[in-house]
This record gives sequence, C-alpha cells and structure tokens, in this order.
Amino acid sequence: MDFYIRLENLIEERNLTQKQLSLDLHIASSTLNGYVNNNREPDFATLVRFAKYFSVSTDYLLGISNEKKPAPSSLSPAEGALIHLYRSLPAERQELLVEQARFYQCLEQKQGRVKRKE
Repeated sequence: MDFYIRLENLIEERNLTQKQLSLDLHIASSTLNGYVNNNREPDFATLVRFAKYFSVSTDYLLGISNEKKPAPSSLSPAEGALIHLYRSLPAERQELLVEQARFYQCLEQKQGRVKRKE
C-alpha cells in the first residue's frame, strides 16, 4: 500500500480533517493535500513527524511493513550494538566474531562465571 493511502487511512481512523492535521503538524494545508492526493512526498523529517503523531513506524507509512508498530525489542542497547556491528561485517569476519565470542564463553565457563541454560 502506498504512503498516501496509509496517510489517508490514518486521518480517517483518527476522525481528523486535513486542516486539523496540518495545524497540528505545522504543515501548509496545500502541502498536506499534496501528500494525500499523491502529488508529492514528504521529506524524512516530515515522515518522522507523521509517524510520531500517529504512533506508527515509518516502515508502516512507507508500505514496507503492515505492522503499525514494530515489536518491542528485548535487547539491551549493548546487544543491539553488537548485532549492528555483526551485520555490518563481511561473512568471513562475522564467523571470526562468533569464534571469539565462543572463546570468551568457554573461558568464562572454565572460570565458573557462566551458568549453563538448560
């Protein structure tokens, strides 16, 4: 589904007028009308404002996902950073990183610091 259709649906779901939405987001009425009529597309900052206003993800607005809100992550910031780093590496470096993690895990187990999950 295209951005303009999703935007129109969100406006209808909230029972908003385009005028009210343009006032709330400080967007010219003609600009908002261009978004709704698929005559123009918002810049990144405006897209984020729409997402925050409607409490949906930008992926949803862009039609990348049908889920309005992404599933909450149970990862800590450090875990998320580690995954990001892992994904940014070429495959052979990813394998080396996994091997290093296994080495440290084995070392911790030998020192009795890690309890096994069974």
